[in-house]
Amino acid sequence: MITKSYESMFIALPTLTQEALGHLIETFEGVIDGAGGKVIETDKSWGLRKLAYEIQDFKDGYYTLFRFEGTGDVVKELERRFRLSDSVMRYLTVRDERKKKLVAKGNAKKDAKLAKKKKRQSQRPVVD
Repeated sequence: MITKSYESMFIALPTLTQEALGHLIETFEGVIDGAGGKVIETDKSWGLRKLAYEIQDFKDGYYTLFRFEGTGDVVKELERRFRLSDSVMRYLTVRDERKKKLVAKGNAKKDAKLAKKKKRQSQRPVVD
């Protein structure tokens, strides 16, 4: 099966203790590994943030971002576990391929501009 890169973010209840939040993150990392995926990075630095709108009468939530590689089955299992967890208010998983394509496209444009500039400079007559 073909593995693809994904980013998954979830918002946990603000009433969780740091210990409970750490356990929740470890559980989801285990779900990714157990389903055949590979966790590349776990970004916990977002911490407690104000929500754009109230969710379940809460105005704040703990944001956590996972970057991982896996198949669609890994994503299905992770999202199933997000839905079953009472501690998760919201979640979102996206494929990371688009970002790589945009970066590659931007680099290609930049390279083309540089090549054009070098070509113009090389065609200028040398003045003594």
